[in-house]
Amino acid sequence: MTPWSHGSVRSLLRGVRRPAQLERDGVALELERVLRCTSARDAVLVLVDRALRHEHRFCSEIVRRCDVDGETTLVVAGAMHLSPRQFFRYRAQAIEAIAVELERLLTRSPVAASNEVAARAVALGQLLLSRASPADVNSAMRHFERAASIEPLCVEAYAGMAVGWLHLSHEMAVTAQLAHAKARSLAERALALDPRSSAAHSAYARVAVDAGLGHSVAASHVGEALSLDPFDARGHIANYNLALFDGNVPAALRSATDAVALEPTSFLYAACAMAATFYNRAYEDAIQQAQELVAVDPRSRVVRVYLSDALVAAGRAEETIELLQPQDRLGDDPCEMASAAHARGIAGDREGAQRTLDRMLRIAQTGPVSPYHLSYARLAVGDVHGALDDIEAGVRADPGWLMLLEHDPALVELYDERRFRRLIALNQKAS
Repeated sequence: MTPWSHGSVRSLLRGVRRPAQLERDGVALELERVLRCTSARDAVLVLVDRALRHEHRFCSEIVRRCDVDGETTLVVAGAMHLSPRQFFRYRAQAIEAIAVELERLLTRSPVAASNEVAARAVALGQLLLSRASPADVNSAMRHFERAASIEPLCVEAYAGMAVGWLHLSHEMAVTAQLAHAKARSLAERALALDPRSSAAHSAYARVAVDAGLGHSVAASHVGEALSLDPFDARGHIANYNLALFDGNVPAALRSATDAVALEPTSFLYAACAMAATFYNRAYEDAIQQAQELVAVDPRSRVVRVYLSDALVAAGRAEETIELLQPQDRLGDDPCEMASAAHARGIAGDREGAQRTLDRMLRIAQTGPVSPYHLSYARLAVGDVHGALDDIEAGVRADPGWLMLLEHDPALVELYDERRFRRLIALNQKAS
């Protein structure tokens, strides 16, 4: 049961015919704020669509014709060939669904409002997660864990931890196999706790893309997340990942831009928009965006690597070498070394590329180095077959790499290789 009576819900629906009166209704105005609509009337109509999208089609038609348009009960029941008993059963079902959705929207804080400590922990976790560096992600995970220990039914905490594990995998702080297993378990738990949580669906969609669960799985959860809350930036970032998976770079760019518009202070979402600009081959724009982000966080490995690769793609390989290996110092970050080796290969410094590859192979003997990154250096020294071996090994270990293959300018010389085209086809089959 909800605190909203059927009478109060029907009164709200009748207000659609009197927009001026609806603009003085406190509940309608709160709906307008929560749903970010341009008017209270639009907010009520959105409420109806959200509440009835999974109900029988009779429910939606009855509400629209009787409660919104004002047609009489007997006329509508007769036109729909329903007995009075059937008609009133569907109408009660529809009004109850709207009441439930109304309550959910107007009390949709991440955790119960009475549990302010857990709510603060979730908020801090989300803030740290948006910064995306391994140290910040680890701190975010501790806050989410604390929220879950305080409030075991906290969906947002489990969804946040699921995404956190994916970030740690991207940064090679943990193996992809471990991260995907942990993330999937946490996302499933979040969905079990609340199947109507946008956060849970967007987290599971991202797990589906990274773990190779298939296009249909990811797409269904992306669609549900955006349907439940189109103003939650996390759903748009999940859609960004799905669009890249599909090879639709313009759609990925639009989704990342939408996420930034909803959460303009998120470093992570700004980095996704920059990456989409890079894959859209607007390299000078990507360089500018990456330089702005590096000024905000010079430690960001992801942004430094995208900046480096964009410089190479724009014909400025020497700037990449100076950025990543100043004064010929090779460094010890495998991601940056991969981009530096690629830059040296483009610049014609095969000897420097070979030295970088040798160092990456030594690091790989004792630490995590993705075969995908090794493929950059293999290509830089002219070892095409070795690069293909590495890419295939990288995709086996982490299916998430599949969504980048076709868009990565460092791999352009592999486009005519049958083995490479076969890998790209795996992504198309998943779609």
